[in-house]
Amino acid sequence: MSDDIQLIAIDKVRIGMFVKLDLSWFEHSFPMSSFKITNQQQINDLLALKLKHVRYIPSKSDMAQSAKELTSPPVPETAEAKEQQIKVYDSIIEAKHARYEKLMKQRAEIAMCEEKFVHAATVVKGINKLIFSRPKETLAEANKLVDSIAEIFLNANDTVMHLIQQAGNNEDVYFHTLNVSVLAMMLASEMKCNESQIKEIGIAALFHDIGKVNVPDKILTKTEPLTKPEQNFFELHPQYGIEVGRKAGLSPSTLEVIANHHELMDGSGYPQRLNGNALSLATRIITVANVYDNLCNPVDLRTALTPHEALSVMYAHKRGQFDPAVMATMVKSLGVYPPGTIVKLSNEVIGLVMNVNIGKPLRPCVLVYDSEIPKESAIILDLSDEAKDVNISGSIRPGLLPRTIFEYLNPRKHVNYYFESKNKPAAGGALPSKPQ
Repeated sequence: MSDDIQLIAIDKVRIGMFVKLDLSWFEHSFPMSSFKITNQQQINDLLALKLKHVRYIPSKSDMAQSAKELTSPPVPETAEAKEQQIKVYDSIIEAKHARYEKLMKQRAEIAMCEEKFVHAATVVKGINKLIFSRPKETLAEANKLVDSIAEIFLNANDTVMHLIQQAGNNEDVYFHTLNVSVLAMMLASEMKCNESQIKEIGIAALFHDIGKVNVPDKILTKTEPLTKPEQNFFELHPQYGIEVGRKAGLSPSTLEVIANHHELMDGSGYPQRLNGNALSLATRIITVANVYDNLCNPVDLRTALTPHEALSVMYAHKRGQFDPAVMATMVKSLGVYPPGTIVKLSNEVIGLVMNVNIGKPLRPCVLVYDSEIPKESAIILDLSDEAKDVNISGSIRPGLLPRTIFEYLNPRKHVNYYFESKNKPAAGGALPSKPQ
């Protein structure tokens, strides 16, 4: 046994100790098998497990005593006390079953969201390819997609945003368009826009980059810095977009977004260097979503920022470029640690933020690394509910993770999002069998 780990009697556990249980996840009620004891109830639950010993890790604890220096509290021996312990143990197992069922529901919900995302990305691909030859049918498909996304925001009071574990490929442009549309509609909903405005913003976001069809691929996909002539050509795509959009019969509000989605509040954008007074609310919202996704998913993935870094850069260093109300809503909605961020928890656990609980920016759901649990059965910890005593202590760049943790959490090169209502019944994919 490592010098840093001591085996101590169960009746010597104290608040402040970091302990590790030699039990499977399903044999106790705690979110993790390794954790720091923070309250008396946890000690009572440990005693009810009828363990003789637990492993104690002094270096991760808030107390410096060795196991030999700890005095034992009196151990209850009465029949009444033993009966009470049995009741507590039974309630622990019941709680664990309930926790397992909740975990399976979360997995089903994420699987359903992923299925919807992939379908939506396919629709976006068709929209981009058919807008010239079949504009009326294409606009109808775009409206159907936006209606389906808007329904989530309009009919749910408990909407969450999921990170979608979809591998990147050579059609990332469609993922970008979908990301911007989903994020922009989320912002519009949180800013109390009405149904018509939310849908209008969704349509405009779907077509905001349509002018890129007239920009050569060698410019769009170039990972080295663009030359001045190439940059000038690239910055013409809003103008190209207006021409394409007019031919397709897009609305004036959508054309305004296409023309101005690279303009910034401080007048430093392009192509006309307009300031905030000249920009519609739809443009200001879509600009924030567009910049955020471009920072997370740039052409050159070597320069990609983590979602946490992207939001921090926008808020701390580029705040003057964005509408302050939209930016504040973005932080509130995505959380300080947006989906896709690798985080370290206060109990020393490493995890990947899977979704944000809207309105609780510091309490997302986190997929946690546990070497004793297979990755396909990894625990999703809801910091707003079942792990209220655990906090996020900071974010970690994926490249700094040990390989085993990196492969377990599988942080993606490309970050994609989708929404679902927690109020709706989950559906989708087969679930693993319950542990015995």
